[in-house]
Amino acid sequence: MIFTRTAEPTFQVLKFCRGISDEADPILLTIDPEEDCAPLDCFNNARRKATRSGGKIVLGWAIWEWPGIYIEAEHHAVYEPAPGEPWRDLTPAQIPGISTRLFLADSSADYDFENEGIRRDNHRLALRNDPLIRQFFQSAQRYNEIMNSIPGVGEVKVSPALAQQVYSAEIENAQLSLQLAMKYTPRNAPCFCGSGEKFKRCHGSLG
Repeated sequence: MIFTRTAEPTFQVLKFCRGISDEADPILLTIDPEEDCAPLDCFNNARRKATRSGGKIVLGWAIWEWPGIYIEAEHHAVYEPAPGEPWRDLTPAQIPGISTRLFLADSSADYDFENEGIRRDNHRLALRNDPLIRQFFQSAQRYNEIMNSIPGVGEVKVSPALAQQVYSAEIENAQLSLQLAMKYTPRNAPCFCGSGEKFKRCHGSLG
């Protein structure tokens, strides 16, 4: 996927963010992890830092834009060293080469450390009228609902029926994500698979 975060968010991004929280405009933060910080663990990354060094957790949303396709907000947390000091985003990106993250503060986006298996679903906005995008959104929402039905985090024993639901939802979501990438990646853009080749010489040559 061709997600971007810009220093000057587009009008669409600002409008999307204000529909989530009107506390402040989103800000672009440099990703600045410490040794014990892991991807996908932003809440614990910020909590460990606050416990170790003082300061506090700031809750909100990481904003991702695929220009012209859709905007998405993912539940996220950053670290505030002291009142008025710049926030730090301690959580490494999953995608290589990503060094910044657009963050929207939202004090209502609470996180339950006693029940980490419950995940807030993402906010999403389609930027074009495409049934494939809507189908992808619905699939992502179903996957989150299934995961929220599983108690706890880490390795959890579930019934074969529920395991099959998780597997099927993961496959469906991955297939729809691939279809979107194949449909909307420009021919001369880097391929979404990370090969370093242009799309037209990589996955684009398979179509």
